[in-house]
Amino acid sequence: MSSKRRKIGHILLLVLLIAYGIVAARYCTVRERELKCTGIDIVVRDSAELAFVTPEIVRRWLADSSIRVIGMGLRGVDVYAIERLVEAHEFVAWAEAYTAIDGRLHITLGQRKPVMRVVSESGHNFYVDDDLVLLPSQSDYIADVPVVSGRLTFGFPTDYFGRLDEKKFPAERELLHNLLNFVRQVDTDPFLDALTAQIYYDGNEVRLLPRVGRQVIRFGEVGDSVAVARRLGKLSRFYRRSFADGWWRSATEIDLRFRGQVVSKNPVPDPPPGTAEAGDSIRPAAR
Repeated sequence: MSSKRRKIGHILLLVLLIAYGIVAARYCTVRERELKCTGIDIVVRDSAELAFVTPEIVRRWLADSSIRVIGMGLRGVDVYAIERLVEAHEFVAWAEAYTAIDGRLHITLGQRKPVMRVVSESGHNFYVDDDLVLLPSQSDYIADVPVVSGRLTFGFPTDYFGRLDEKKFPAERELLHNLLNFVRQVDTDPFLDALTAQIYYDGNEVRLLPRVGRQVIRFGEVGDSVAVARRLGKLSRFYRRSFADGWWRSATEIDLRFRGQVVSKNPVPDPPPGTAEAGDSIRPAAR
């Protein structure tokens, strides 16, 4: 076959493929217009980790809304309104909706991931994610995240959830930001993460309750992340290297607020070499 004939053959094949594509597209468009929506498929991407949103909950949101789905022509289903409806709920980070030739509405969504839970003495009880979005607690599900409790004063009502306005609630955002950073820093040390049973905020400073002993750890303010990292490192070294001495059975308070010192109520044995930083000392508190 000559090169001219091969060229003509290639052109004819290309024309046939284009014609087939046009016909197939028109068929699918007509078919889509004729098809009615017969069902809804919902996928919650991170359902193995979190259980704040389930397919049944999303179906209830749709049923309670004015958006018509079942029985509607596929072209008439407002997928953008459905995405906005699902994303309007606090626990949803993002949502995608589309209809397919199988006659069904497909919804895929991702949940917001709580990083910290806040329980205040004034009645506030909410989760916080990385974006400082306040998420309501749920009676049938408890996220496995650190809990910060205590005298946390907020200017918003106990049933307020969602994003905090930076201009309206600057102090609240700063406090939650500092506490969130503190929780993240504790989480980076597996030993401290396992040691810490409770984080308590007394209105000015943070106190830690360890899982062993009856001592309270007076940690101090948490606004300076560099100082926080230094004190956490000192605390981790102190517990790791002197735990076997059994001092924690009698100690009632460990105070980390003094630079270069770990102060303890009730006698603490001399730490093994290398327990403290250069210039650090561990001494009993004055009685």
